[in-house]
Amino acid sequence: MPLRIQTLPEPRPGVAALRLDGTVVRGDHRRFAAAAEECLGAGARGLVLDLADLGSMSGELAAEIALLRRRLSDGGARMAVVAPSVVVGWFLRSRLGEPPLPECATVAEAAAALLAAGDSDDGEPCRGDPGASTSASVSGPRLRAAASGFLATLGGGGPSAAWTESLTDLLRRHGLGQDAHLLRCDGDRLVLDGHLDALADAGGRLGTLLAEADAPLTLHELGAADLPLREQTFLRWCGADVAVPLKVDGRLLGALFVRSGQDGGLFAYRPGELLGLGLLGSLIGAQLAQLHPATAADPAVPPREAAESLLCGV
Repeated sequence: MPLRIQTLPEPRPGVAALRLDGTVVRGDHRRFAAAAEECLGAGARGLVLDLADLGSMSGELAAEIALLRRRLSDGGARMAVVAPSVVVGWFLRSRLGEPPLPECATVAEAAAALLAAGDSDDGEPCRGDPGASTSASVSGPRLRAAASGFLATLGGGGPSAAWTESLTDLLRRHGLGQDAHLLRCDGDRLVLDGHLDALADAGGRLGTLLAEADAPLTLHELGAADLPLREQTFLRWCGADVAVPLKVDGRLLGALFVRSGQDGGLFAYRPGELLGLGLLGSLIGAQLAQLHPATAADPAVPPREAAESLLCGV
């Protein structure tokens, strides 16, 4: 169902509320910005976003929400969200940073929390985040150490089957997926690892979506993007339901297409597992940058240092 943005009655005086439900597509962030501007009157003390029925999130929309929160904060107002899903919450945290948005169970509860906070936005959630404690164990040094053997295989120049087997074992042992296919950037082409023929142009629709993404994508997001027939055929063939962009300094080096093996695909992942996928993508991207310095923005960055920079925020 397309994204629907509904203005709700004020739950408390001076507190506006918006409900977002459905599936996010490109350009919806502009609709959200317009709706938020319309419902926020002069002197607004806060904004509640009801995300309980929001089925997906995009980097664009998450960035727009982050920008709106900064504007509200500059004016002494605050924002809270209601019942975001695991994936939606992860997208928001990746964009908003610290402090996190307060997460509440109902619109009324969120409005009360905003007013009670007064001028201090401590960012404490109204309810616990049961998956947050798994983040460090899945995405920290333990995963980095486990990935070292796979990265050595990837950089060893051997047949692709060798590192594919190593990657599959890594994914399964850490609950990150069942198997995966690696797509590499070869000049202006996207090439499936182990094959010579170009799957797509790096500057084409699929390459552009991957380059613009700063988090794992669902195959629904890719499939709904009017991909050329050849790219659609690849997505059906690989059977993946998660695409992890491989980037260094914002430059696309490839993508990992992961079959999660779970009902719900990307939406079945816990926050720690999503961070694990992101970390794995950072490690592989850094390794590819070292193997193919001509395609990377900064070829001197070794995989370990690139991973360390990501882990600083975990």
